[in-house]
Amino acid sequence: MAMNVFAFPSITTIIDITLSSTNGEDRTISLYEGPTFSDAYDDGFDSADPNATGFYVLDENGGKWLSWASNNLEGTRLGFTANTLDEDYTLTFSNVDGRDLYIFDASTGEATKIESGLTIPFSITSAQAGLEVNLRFSVLEDAPVYVAQVTTNDYGWASYSNAVQDVVAFAPAGLKIYKGAIAGDVLNLTEMDYVAANEGVVVYGTPNTTYHFVAETGSSSFANNDLKPASAWENHSGTVYVLHDEALYQYTGANFPANKAYLEIPVSSNGAPRRISFRFNGTTALENAEMNEAKAVKFVENGQVYIRRGNEVYNLQGQIVK
Repeated sequence: MAMNVFAFPSITTIIDITLSSTNGEDRTISLYEGPTFSDAYDDGFDSADPNATGFYVLDENGGKWLSWASNNLEGTRLGFTANTLDEDYTLTFSNVDGRDLYIFDASTGEATKIESGLTIPFSITSAQAGLEVNLRFSVLEDAPVYVAQVTTNDYGWASYSNAVQDVVAFAPAGLKIYKGAIAGDVLNLTEMDYVAANEGVVVYGTPNTTYHFVAETGSSSFANNDLKPASAWENHSGTVYVLHDEALYQYTGANFPANKAYLEIPVSSNGAPRRISFRFNGTTALENAEMNEAKAVKFVENGQVYIRRGNEVYNLQGQIVK
């Protein structure tokens, strides 16, 4: 029977969530919200997971809790340890009472209103079997409003610009945003925390994945950014380069697609390079590898994401992992 939250003045919202799978033991956690709760330990409501396994609330210090009380459940993160047999799981919500909240899946970008009887089926990859999955699910006060999106290519890259507003990558998690400064036949990339309106960027994430943006701004400086937005195309001159696979190549088209980015360099007496490669704030092995011979394959090992191309393995910054 659902608890009547109004009979307990210190509790305004309660949510029970059960994680289940075919071969795993069902595990249930409870969330409580009320004005008298704190962000620290609340006796009688906060209950730690003594085995640090199964299904839990993950606090900002890495602690794992089977029961969690707070004065604000916004941002509460859920984690679990995957078993070695199942890739398909289900979250089931029960005893829900109080204010409207949403469960957010960072892997899909979907936010669903939490109600009793709600079920969220989801899958993990075979590489995540037996590992902790801690950055996928969280509680939100409102469903995110996506204002733009970008889809990466077979190598995980895309170019992007927004002529209307500043945007921040929201979901799925893991998209890297870079401005670029040209130096000969290399574009030096600097990671940014957002995309400023009318600035060009390149982004990097999981290959063939659509990432969503929300209308927010960040603190990164776009000074010395040589990547141009699509909104500047009418005034372009010199030699133009656009993203192809995982580098920039000369572009001779008359038109340019919206929300993409390009590089423009002056005509030189020495001739323009055919190809401009990427460099991440210093030389990496990635720019010298002959990557056109192999597609990127992303995998998870020991909780870390890596990329295999050919015989080499790289981290998300493009550095070879020995």
